Amino acid sequence: MLFSSTVSGIGRIASKYFLYANNAIVLVGQSADKKAVMACVDMASGKVRWTKDDAFSRLTSCSSAGKDAILLSTLFFAYKLDANTGAELWKQSPDPKFASMAGLMGALDKGGANLSGPMAQTQGVFVTTPHSPDLCFMGLQQTKQSEKTDAQGKKTVTITYSTFINAFRISDGSYAWAKPLQFQQQLGAIVPLKQGLLVGAGDRNSVEMLNYSTGEGIWGKNGKGISVSGPLNGAVEVEGGTLLTSGGKDAVAMLVDATGAERWAKKVKLDGAIQSVTRMPGALLIASMEEADVVDLSTGVSRLGKPFKGGAGTVAVQENDVYLFNNKDHLLYRMPMGSGAASALSTTPLEFEGKENATHVDVIADGIVVSSDQNIALFGMDGSLKYKKYFPAPRESGLTRALLYANAVRAAYYTAAFGYTSAAFGAVSQSIQVTDAGSAAGKEITGQVANIYGDASVMAMDYTKQFLQRANARFKATANTSATQFILSDAGKREFVLMRVNKSDGSLGETIALGKDKTPLYEVDGFDNAVYLVSGANVVAYK
Repeated sequence: MLFSSTVSGIGRIASKYFLYANNAIVLVGQSADKKAVMACVDMASGKVRWTKDDAFSRLTSCSSAGKDAILLSTLFFAYKLDANTGAELWKQSPDPKFASMAGLMGALDKGGANLSGPMAQTQGVFVTTPHSPDLCFMGLQQTKQSEKTDAQGKKTVTITYSTFINAFRISDGSYAWAKPLQFQQQLGAIVPLKQGLLVGAGDRNSVEMLNYSTGEGIWGKNGKGISVSGPLNGAVEVEGGTLLTSGGKDAVAMLVDATGAERWAKKVKLDGAIQSVTRMPGALLIASMEEADVVDLSTGVSRLGKPFKGGAGTVAVQENDVYLFNNKDHLLYRMPMGSGAASALSTTPLEFEGKENATHVDVIADGIVVSSDQNIALFGMDGSLKYKKYFPAPRESGLTRALLYANAVRAAYYTAAFGYTSAAFGAVSQSIQVTDAGSAAGKEITGQVANIYGDASVMAMDYTKQFLQRANARFKATANTSATQFILSDAGKREFVLMRVNKSDGSLGETIALGKDKTPLYEVDGFDNAVYLVSGANVVAYK
C-alpha cells in the first residue's frame, strides 16, 4: 500500500483525478477537522506533495499541462499550478469584470460544495483540447431571479440565464480573446472540434461554432450560429462535416458542412440519447440508448428501412459484418460492412423470460451471444440457436443493478481516446463513443491515449509507462469480448449468488455466494474475469 487517504487525514473523498503525466493523484475531500481540502499525492511514493484550502473545494476540472504543471478550475477561476509544489503560476476569471469581485468569487468557491449535494448544481465548464494546445476555455453560467407582484397580489418569479465564455493562454493565463463572449442562454454542451469550439445552449435550440484564436462565430448568418432540433448534446466530425446530435429524451442527428449548412434532406430521429457512432464505408451506424440505425452518409436515408429497437448495446461491429438484434421482432440480423441490406440471420424470434429485452450482443469464436441482465443465448454463425438460459433475478429491487461487461471496459478506453479534458457540471458534455469499423482499434485507441498523456519514453515516467502498457494489454484482451458473463441471481432462502456463465456453451462456472446482503458492493474486471467483493472490513478477490 503506497497511499491511504484515511491515514493521511483526508476523508470523505468527493472527487479524484489521476494525472499520469505528472505521476500524481489530485483529491478533493475533508481534512481531519472537517474542513474541505484539496491534496496532491505522489503516485510513486504515496506521499502528499501539497494541499490547498477550501478555496479549491469547488473543483470542476483538473488536467495535466505538461510534466511539471497542472490546470484546474473552480466555479469562478481557472488556475495553473506547479505540479510539484502547488505554487500558483497564474489565476484567472472568465470575465475581467469579475476581477474587482475576486474576494466575493473566492468566498463563493469556498465551503465544500463538492461535498454536499449533486455536482450538477454547480454551473461551470472548463475545456482543453489538442485542437488548440496553447489555449484553455472556461464557461460560467450566471442565474438571475426576479419577482413581480400584480394588482391582485399574485407573485410571478422569472429566472433568466446568461453564459460567459472566454479563452486563456496556458503559458501565462492572459486572455486570448478581445473580450469574453456573453450569450443570453443557459450553459449547454461545449464540444471542442477540429474546426472550432462548438457551443450549445441548455434551454434553446441554437449552436455556435467559435474560432479558437479569436472567439468569432463561424457558422450561420453573420456568424450568429444555426438552429438544431432541441438542446445540443453531442457532435462527431465526419469526412469534412459535423454530425450534430440534439434533443431531449429523444435524439435528432443532422449532418452539416463547414459553414453549418445541412447536407441531408431529412434529419435522423431515434428514441433515446445517442451513445455511439461507428463510421462505416459510405454509412454511419448511429445508436442511442433505445434504437440503432445505419444511414447512408451522402443522403442520411436509413439502410435498415427504420431504426431497430435495442440501442447501442445490441450492435456488434466486426471487420466484415455488423450484427444487430431487433427487440421489435426479436430476430438477429447480419449486415455486410461494405454495402447491402440487413438480412435476418435467425428465423425464430428469441423471447427472453422475465419480460426482458436483449441489451447486449457480442461476437465470440463460437457464434453471436445475445443477453440481458438475467438471460443469455448463443446463435451459431448460421443463425441456429445453440442454447438459451435464464437465471431468476433477486426479488429485492435494491439488488438489481447493471453488471460490468467486457464492453464496459472497452467503453472506458473509447472515452479516454475520443473524449476530451473537461468537467461539465451543470452542462451536457460530449459523451458519444466514436469508432471506425474494421480499423486496428487497439492500436488507434492506445495511440490516442499515448497522445493524451505524452510520450512515456521521452517523459521517462514509470507510472505513465505502466498505464500505457496496461491499457494496451487490457484493450487487446477485451477487444474480442470476455468469455464470461456475470449474472446476479436468487439462491433461495433470501440468499444471493453471483454466477459465472460461460458464453461459449452456457455452462456455469463457480458461483460466488453473497449471503443475505441486499446491497452487495462488488466490481467485475472484464480483463481477467475477477470479481472484487466487499466482505465486512475486507475486499475479497475471486478469480
